[in-house]
Amino acid sequence: MQDVFPSSVNLINFVFLDCEDIHQKHTSGAQSGIFKITPAGSAKVFSVYCDQETTLGGWLLIQQRLDGSLNFNRTWEDYKKGFGSLDVKGMGEFWLGNEILHILTQKDTVLRVELEDWEGDKVYAEYNIRIGSESEGYRLRVSDYKGTAGDALIRGSEEDGSEYTAHTNMKFSTYDRDSDQWEDNCAEVYGGGWWYNNCQAANLNGIYYSGGQYDPRNNAPYEIENGVVWLPFRPSDYSLKAVRMKIRPVETD
Repeated sequence: MQDVFPSSVNLINFVFLDCEDIHQKHTSGAQSGIFKITPAGSAKVFSVYCDQETTLGGWLLIQQRLDGSLNFNRTWEDYKKGFGSLDVKGMGEFWLGNEILHILTQKDTVLRVELEDWEGDKVYAEYNIRIGSESEGYRLRVSDYKGTAGDALIRGSEEDGSEYTAHTNMKFSTYDRDSDQWEDNCAEVYGGGWWYNNCQAANLNGIYYSGGQYDPRNNAPYEIENGVVWLPFRPSDYSLKAVRMKIRPVETD
């Protein structure tokens, strides 16, 4: 991960496994903020933003789109290392990085996706998640959906065919490394890096369109669905206002 968090931030000088470990053990663990972690199986220290206010606490923020200020149409290497930045209050746009996502999800992990449209409606989706290594193409495996957003990752878009649009078991693709199931490159058409199939029922790293609709003056007709999308929640030509992705360990009894 490089440059995801500003070096000027006064990080708390304790190192833990993840945000849940911080929530349980850290003297400031009940407060959301930027902390240092060394995940199990890694010798590296990472700076991450911990959300301790959402249900159960212990959520580690891995992606955020708020205003379109950051370009997400980036290379494989960018998505591997991470890009963007957050302030101490967790505001900003960023991608944590596929390599650390692989490390963090090798134990039982929950993914939480939070979505907001331009009318102020908010929904969420949760899955059990595991992300493969780079040699596996950072393959996405999700199961056990629950939530209010609709299941875009396992079921995909039934209208367009689940076998073509579901994202589980798909490798990660970028415009410079095509690993999707389509004869062309989904990332070139729809933008951003994502676990494309042939091509998508969701893409939270697509092009950000203020107001929710694409501008036909700037887009060819086939690019009408290249926004920040989650098809069970809003149609493919509607680009969402705000999205966040968070992970935490599966709660154990």
